[in-house]
Amino acid sequence: MCAHPFAPPVRTLRSVALGAVLVGKAALAQPDPRIAYLSRQLATATDPRVRAQAALTLGTTEAPGALEPLCGALQDPVPLVRAAVARSLPELHDLAALDCLVAHAADSAPDSQGEIRRALALLRRVKERAPTVDVWVDPVRDPSTPPLGEVLCGEARAHLVKRLAWAGARSEAVESASRRAGPPARAYLLQPTLLRGDGGAVVLAGVCLTWPGKQILGEVRVTGRGGTPRDLVRALVPRLVQDAASTFEWDLTP
Repeated sequence: MCAHPFAPPVRTLRSVALGAVLVGKAALAQPDPRIAYLSRQLATATDPRVRAQAALTLGTTEAPGALEPLCGALQDPVPLVRAAVARSLPELHDLAALDCLVAHAADSAPDSQGEIRRALALLRRVKERAPTVDVWVDPVRDPSTPPLGEVLCGEARAHLVKRLAWAGARSEAVESASRRAGPPARAYLLQPTLLRGDGGAVVLAGVCLTWPGKQILGEVRVTGRGGTPRDLVRALVPRLVQDAASTFEWDLTP
């Protein structure tokens, strides 16, 4: 997606900095190598403490690829590891984690069972909360030269949908909007764009439109620098959601 949407003057600007991390350009077009490494550690490390730490670290990534290895590790033979996995799953802000937690709710070890039940309770509270607003998300536009890449744009969209749903919106890719009916009546379309900024910065912009009328309401932008594009996107998404909620008066939970 190369076309940048028409947008009115910027309504909100933010900047975020991360500790500098060096990465080759090829990593932009490949799945996150850290997720692959942590997943291997979780699956194959002989020391259960290493597997538990890998699980905890995977949770902090909020990466789309972290859910499958974490769910698989709920079958780890060591309760310490299963407890770490259960503690990490809600950190992904992905309601899809409910399915694997439900499947292991009868864990035989008290410590891991307790963590699984706590994770289930948290995710169920989020899922059962009545949505306050619909926010459908367009594919992420990538007009920069060179482009930031389809993989990163896809991850950015997935992060936006998950973060919006976690905060109380009914949110999915816009392709699903026509199949959803019922309250709430307030509905919006978010058109995100990823841009390269000066000095290695990444800009995440979001144009907000009414839905289904597509009347442009405005744009918010957040800027990050000092990290890999993938790290910056993960840091910028919650800030964009927060700023959009404030600017366009979405009733969301921080």
